[in-house]
Amino acid sequence: MVVSRILREGFLAGLIGATAVAAWFLAVDTISGQPFITPATLGSAVFWGVHDPALVNVTVPTVVGYTMIHVLAFIAIGSIAAAVACGIEVIPSLLFVAIVLFAAFEFGFYIVVALIAQPLLGSLAWWAVSAGNLIAAGGMGYYLWQAHPKIARALAEHPLGETLDDPIHVPASP
Repeated sequence: MVVSRILREGFLAGLIGATAVAAWFLAVDTISGQPFITPATLGSAVFWGVHDPALVNVTVPTVVGYTMIHVLAFIAIGSIAAAVACGIEVIPSLLFVAIVLFAAFEFGFYIVVALIAQPLLGSLAWWAVSAGNLIAAGGMGYYLWQAHPKIARALAEHPLGETLDDPIHVPASP
């Protein structure tokens, strides 16, 4: 039952995140006068090893192919987030671990963007990817927050996530 819940919530959270990022980049690309250039650029790099933005062509197969990879990656990330949310319901102090893991993931992701996407996407990469990630994380987080109301109740009772029955908790000496 827990595994099916995690997979269902992970799938939905992943779709929310993937859709948010795709919509964000469609808006950014359209405003810049080049709709779908971001998925076409990233798809060209992934599928054909293109490193020169001048060689990128916006084609349906490239955009759809990259979008499929994008969605699958977000479903994997959503599944991890759903598993962590289920864990936090049982052990509220795991929220701290989740925050640290989120920060480490974001930092690692930005390093990958700096190394891979910067030559292709130019200066757009940093601010656009940052905004897209915040939008996706917000949407996914909101969905999981709604799906796990026990987390809100536990945090209201124990703002730092500590409980007396927490296996990590060490009671103070009298």
